[in-house]
Formats: sequence, structure tokens, C-alpha cells
Amino acid sequence: MQWRIKFCDQDYISPARTFVCLTQTTIMEKIHYKRFLLVKDNFYANPKEVIKAAKQADYYEPEHVTGFRSRTVYHEEGVKEKLEKILGISINRWDTDPIEENGVFYQGFSKGSRRETPGVHSDEPFNDITVLIYLTPDLPFDCGTSLWMHKQTGLTDPATPQDARRLKMKFSELKEMLEEDSKIRNKWVEIDRVGNRFNRMVAYPSGAFHSATNHYGSDMQNGRIYQTFRIGVDWKTLRLDQA
Repeated sequence: MQWRIKFCDQDYISPARTFVCLTQTTIMEKIHYKRFLLVKDNFYANPKEVIKAAKQADYYEPEHVTGFRSRTVYHEEGVKEKLEKILGISINRWDTDPIEENGVFYQGFSKGSRRETPGVHSDEPFNDITVLIYLTPDLPFDCGTSLWMHKQTGLTDPATPQDARRLKMKFSELKEMLEEDSKIRNKWVEIDRVGNRFNRMVAYPSGAFHSATNHYGSDMQNGRIYQTFRIGVDWKTLRLDQA
């Protein structure tokens, strides 16, 4: 899932978040997170029930946003508390509206009418944690998740005005370059990769540049299906480095 913040003459309104219209100045969310990549296998005790819900869901792709996702969320009883325990952090925002994408299912197909090319991006808000659960059995391992560094700029997280000054570029030009390069793999260095394994959980800061390593298949029977949680957290409570 990728969000784009652009200047007003390029007209973009997020369906899930409301942004101030950007004109002469740009409002930038300050990064508070510590970078991490966490993997846990066998996340769901009964993953067949989750797959059943995913296959019964209705999927759509909102205008201006990449990715077919379900119109409903799936929250197994106790999943919020389970995530707090695994992540070692307090959750202070737990959305239930599907538009906020906390618990929705996604399709990531490489063939057919819903074929999609994975692009490197950050999720909004940057200081959330993004959690993925892989839900298709027996996919190739290289259909997991990758974290990236932009070759030309060295950026691994969302660009800031300070980055633009360092690179002697306008902030708007820097953001536009990152957007244009998002689907050109040779513009990026893969710095981390998690292999796809059925019922595996992957978590990382939402702002970290990431993408699907590869998509797969063409439908709900053979394609790459996963669930996404996007959760607001209190970074002062992080206990990962004590685990």
C-alpha cells in the first residue's frame, strides 16, 4: 500500500487520511520510530478460519491508491493483545474502520486483470507499525517482503526537508524522484528480505521503505493473499531491544 503527498497542482487526496493542502511549505511528520524488522511464524492458531474469511471478502481498489483490499476488517478475538505482546509495545490507536486498513485483506497478483507491480513505498502515518500475515500456502519464498535503500540518495525512510538540503534539491523534486523510481528496482538496494511462509507474521515501522518482494498468481485460489494491520503505538514503551 502506498500513499503520496504532493503539491496542490498535482491534486491528491487520500481516501483514508486528510492532509493539509501543500503549497509553499510542506508539512512533514517527524520520525519517532526505531527501525526494526520482526518475524514470527504460526501467528494464527487456526489460520484456515482466516483464509475462509479472506476468500469470502469483497475486494476493491480505491481511486489514486495501489492495491486491491477487502471492504471489511477481520479481527480475531484477542488479536490486539497478541500483537502488543509480540511487538513489545503499547498500542494506542486500534482502528476498526476498513478505510484505515487495520485488519484488511490484500490481493497481490502477478498475472491476470488484477496484476500489480510492487512499488517501493512508505505507509502513512509513518510512525505506525505495519504488520503483515502471509495467508497463501506453498508460495515461493521470494514472494515475501523487502526493505530498501534508495541508491542515489541513500534514504531508507521518508524524505525530509533536511535530506533535500543535503542533496541540494528542492523537497518537492526529491519526493517526485522517489515516486518516479518506486517501481524501478535497479534504483534501489535491497537491505532486508523476509521469505513468504504460510501464517508468518512480519512487522516493521510503517515509514520504512518497503515493498512486496514479488507478487504471485492470478486469483484467490493461487495468488498472494495477506492481511495487513496498521497500528498506532507509543514508541516510548518499546521493549524489543529487551526481548
